[in-house]
Order: sequence, then C-alpha cells, then structure tokens
Amino acid sequence: MRRTYQPIAGEPELVKNTGQRTVPVLFAEGRVVGDSNAALDWLEATHPTPALLPASPLARAQVRALEIMATETLAPAARLVMIGHFKQLQLQPLADHFAQKYGWDERAQADADRLLRTLLLDLASAVSDAPYLVGPGFTRADLTVACMLTPALGAPPEELFELDAGYRSMFGVPFGADQRLAPLRSWRDGIYRRHRGGRVLPAAA
Repeated sequence: MRRTYQPIAGEPELVKNTGQRTVPVLFAEGRVVGDSNAALDWLEATHPTPALLPASPLARAQVRALEIMATETLAPAARLVMIGHFKQLQLQPLADHFAQKYGWDERAQADADRLLRTLLLDLASAVSDAPYLVGPGFTRADLTVACMLTPALGAPPEELFELDAGYRSMFGVPFGADQRLAPLRSWRDGIYRRHRGGRVLPAAA
C-alpha cells in the first residue's frame, strides 16, 4: 500500500517512522529500506524475475553508473533549479523550507542549471535512436532516469500520470519548453507507457 508524503507537514511523522527526512521509503518485511536505489536492490533480491540488471558485467556497470548519475546528480541538480523557481513564484513556505533543507542559494542554483543543460542534452542524444539506455531491453537505468527527469522536464502527460493541476504547473521550468529535449521527453513517456503497467494515480492518504 502506498502512502502519501506531505512536504513540511508530514516530515515529523516520516522522521519518527523511518529515521530519515527524504522519500521514497519502502517498508519491506518489517524493516525500512530508504533510498530508491536500495529499494531496487531489495526488489531484485526478493523478486529476481524479470531481472532489471543485465548479465554482462560491463552492461551491469553501465546500468549502475546511469542509475547513480540519475539519483546523485540529475535529481539533486533539478531540485535546486526547482527551488529557485519556487522562490520566484513566492511559493511559501515550500520555497524557504526546501532551500534550507537542500542547501539552496543562487550560486548553487546557477551551477546546477549549467550542469543540467549539458547533461539533459547528452541524454536526449543518447535516447534519440534507442528505446533503452543500455542494451536491447528495459533495465533499472531506464526506470530510474525516467523517474528522475520529472523535476527538470515536467510530469508525464495526464494520460500516464494523474497530478493535481496546481502541482503539475510547478514542474518543468526552465527545461520543459526546450525543444532540443523533445526526444528525451518522448523517451521518458514511452518508458512509462511500455513498462509502468497503468496510469500513475495519487497514493491513498
């Protein structure tokens, strides 16, 4: 069962129940599995079929590298740019809360913006003529990169991802309108269509 996390209001309960201040968190077999990469490790250990890592050692390393890039570089950089957007829109108290939580300032945002512009263009080129990032099949690299693109490119279309209009309008600035990234948006949406198994709906409160 999925449970909704409400920023700011839900943080005390999150810390109390899990010992951490970030989501997602997986409750599995009586223990807390924090971090999305660790959750995938648990999934593969307990449900090995279908495999999300290739058999080839080189391909496995490539998948791991892309996964770490998405969670440790792409997502944090996009988050800093998004916080700057929240600041511009005066979305309080979200803007100040996240700025303090994630170490935002104007210089950090500028550095993140420069990094993202290069990284996103490279990813767009990488997926322009291939359905998957590594090899001929779906891997955890595709899963992770597709998910982590939302703060930079906006949420997938409504047909794939149900999201309140107010929340949807907060995503995708300034990269969502960059037409050079159209192949990357198409690739991300294609991953959702082929592998999500249905429209993403809000978690139960």
